[in-house]
Amino acid sequence: MSALPDRLEAMIAARALMPGDRLPAERTLAAQLGVSRSALREAIKHLASRGRVVSRQGGGTYIAAAQEGEPLRDALLELAPLARDEAGYWRDVLEIRKSLEADAAAFAARRADEADRARIAAACDVLSRALQSERGDHAAAEAPLGLARLDAAFHMAIARAAHNAVLHQVMIGLQGLLETSISDSLARLYRLPGVPGQLDLQHRRIMDAVLGADAEAARAAAIAHLCYVEDRLDDIESDAARQQRSAQALRHIRNTEDAPS
Repeated sequence: MSALPDRLEAMIAARALMPGDRLPAERTLAAQLGVSRSALREAIKHLASRGRVVSRQGGGTYIAAAQEGEPLRDALLELAPLARDEAGYWRDVLEIRKSLEADAAAFAARRADEADRARIAAACDVLSRALQSERGDHAAAEAPLGLARLDAAFHMAIARAAHNAVLHQVMIGLQGLLETSISDSLARLYRLPGVPGQLDLQHRRIMDAVLGADAEAARAAAIAHLCYVEDRLDDIESDAARQQRSAQALRHIRNTEDAPS
């Protein structure tokens, strides 16, 4: 069984907890992990020493905010206004993600340790349950804070398993840009017929290749997954543009009919 700090890290990834999110109360968390409260405190201290969590006296334990000295991620997030204002900017983001995530998956297949594998499996299982849940419509309505966050947590678990700090930080920044530029489209992505099942299958193919230490299969699965996402997002964008043209045409017809002869 993994060391308790690694199990706690896997739980954080599986629940897609983000900086500022609070961990469950000590008593609850100890029960969930099946450990004593003293052992849990030691695990939390260990994660705190690594900058993963911060404990506030009388106020609980929280996921730590991004540390200073992460210029790559900060530089990417400075592009957020451009991502919001420029139509089609998401295509640039996905284009570079194909290269980076293919490498990340291949590196993870070669380098992942037991703790990495536990995080990846946990994140994939939680995401799979959410995609297959009967409450999928409700969860999708919360995207990107719902399913999209769980989706991102899975990919970040793989990026972390690549054991390349620069690659990991760049991917975090790119994920933020993608959510910023197409948050509405991401929300619609999970509602498209058949898409949740396909995403689940693709994620499991990536996971299986990584856990099986098959670098080339992991690379191919990551590329295939992002190509699929790109195609579906393009469908969403094209449909939105078509509806906008139709609405404009209808308004023009009504205005023409209402105009005095």
